[in-house]
Amino acid sequence: MGAASALTESGAMAGGLLFLAGLTSSIHCLGMCGGFPLLLARSGGNRSWGRQVAYNLARVNTLVAIGALSGAIGFSVLQTGPLWLIERALPLVAGGFMLLVGLEMLGLVGGITGGWSRLVQGVVRGPLQASLRSGSAAAPLALGVFNAFLPCQLVWAFAARAASTASIAAGMWTMLCFGLGTVPAMLAMGTLGRWMPALVRTRLVAASGVLVILFALLTLARAFAFPLHDHAALHVH
Repeated sequence: MGAASALTESGAMAGGLLFLAGLTSSIHCLGMCGGFPLLLARSGGNRSWGRQVAYNLARVNTLVAIGALSGAIGFSVLQTGPLWLIERALPLVAGGFMLLVGLEMLGLVGGITGGWSRLVQGVVRGPLQASLRSGSAAAPLALGVFNAFLPCQLVWAFAARAASTASIAAGMWTMLCFGLGTVPAMLAMGTLGRWMPALVRTRLVAASGVLVILFALLTLARAFAFPLHDHAALHVH
């Protein structure tokens, strides 16, 4: 899938839904990673706002890179077998994984991401702690990069969605829209986390699971669309 057709497929509507997914999921993000912007705010002094922006810029850019890698992996898989079979298998696998993650977020199933989370956390913990301790001006950038690799059901779910596009451009677009949706709450950590009632937070976390399931169903639906790709457009420039 070429860049133009990939972006057409994602489109403004899909981008808006992905942004909404990130925005709704912000409370989940605050629960997992909200301490990082809070620490930056406490340690930054007059530079606090600039450090927050740098942190979020690095975090979103890393998510976009993850989207590019996921799309490239999907594209590579697309070349390994019969086109008609892989076009159906790729969204089926990605959508199935997203569905299980969404159900896990709602507490309906368990044990889907636990083992992976412990493995990734063990790898990322050291560099992340070093970034938190550093007083360097580059520390917020490093923190944002390593933060994006922390075990997160949402990131994994939407990376699977990005892989199902089998396109670098569409994979980047997927993660960009999702990542931008998480920025407002992360920037407003000092106020949003204190003011929002616990019941609202709980419902928003549940809503993020529902949105993951929605995207899972949309991804699964692509498995039954034919043709999924223009055979002549399967080139990444």
